[in-house]
Amino acid sequence: MVKNSIYNTELFVLFIICFVIFHILFITPSLAQETFKDIRIFKEIPYTVIKDVDPNFTSLDIYTPLTGEHFPVIVFIHGGTWVLGDKGRLNEKIKSFVKASNVYVSINYRLSPGVQHPLHAIDVAKAVTWIYEHISDYGGDPLNIFLLGHSAGGHLSALIALDDHYLKNLGFSNEIIRGIIGLDSAAYHLPTLIQSEPENDYLFEMAFGNNSDIWEKASPINYVEKIQSVPPFLLIYAGDREVSKVVNLAFFEALRKSEHEVDLYYSSDKNHVSVERDLGKSGDINIKNIFQFIHKNLKYQ
Repeated sequence: MVKNSIYNTELFVLFIICFVIFHILFITPSLAQETFKDIRIFKEIPYTVIKDVDPNFTSLDIYTPLTGEHFPVIVFIHGGTWVLGDKGRLNEKIKSFVKASNVYVSINYRLSPGVQHPLHAIDVAKAVTWIYEHISDYGGDPLNIFLLGHSAGGHLSALIALDDHYLKNLGFSNEIIRGIIGLDSAAYHLPTLIQSEPENDYLFEMAFGNNSDIWEKASPINYVEKIQSVPPFLLIYAGDREVSKVVNLAFFEALRKSEHEVDLYYSSDKNHVSVERDLGKSGDINIKNIFQFIHKNLKYQ
């Protein structure tokens, strides 16, 4: 009897140990982490849970320095015409930001045709508010959150900052965003983009429908004059896409005319893909401009 009791106790202890390990690795995302050299990686953290939706679409990954706290936070919002894309894996862009003492967060959001506007923006707003509330647990400074959006991601970051109802519906304001960096987005005025690229009509319709009134309501440029307080913007557009030039110049002028802080940079040696793909690689000037923008707009406690 004593021997069986000891054996059962050992099994129970082993079960508890296995349960705790499983819980840490698979159930509690904030504790599940990997390490790559001097970077800690937290994967597949849910920022919201939506019934019958693949949890990958409403998750984010966090990359941090090994030690320290109160780091500026870079939130990357991927492009892909609102129908493609993913938060991705460790790359040179992430390494560059973390090496420069930033916390880097890459988010996913639901994609079309599974959803249509405004659900992409609603997801991004939820992700940003989750980051604001929880990023200090990962060494990030919630007072210094910068959004970095490429293409469709640039549109979504600008939209939730300028059309204030997205964040207000969650109990927040755009004051939780310290700055926005847009990488070659031509969607600050959707009708201009849609009219310039008829070959992509089917993609635009999947994301926004065919109602031109909705296109206007989903265009960040239309809110510039309606909102008093706007985070600083850094707009970067690439050298091979005329519609990017037209829309970024118009957005820049609208922000400046309304006396909002905005910088504009023409990345003549990059195209729509490489402006994001090469970010942080050796010789890339865009990462230097972004670091300067972040440093200029940091809020010190």
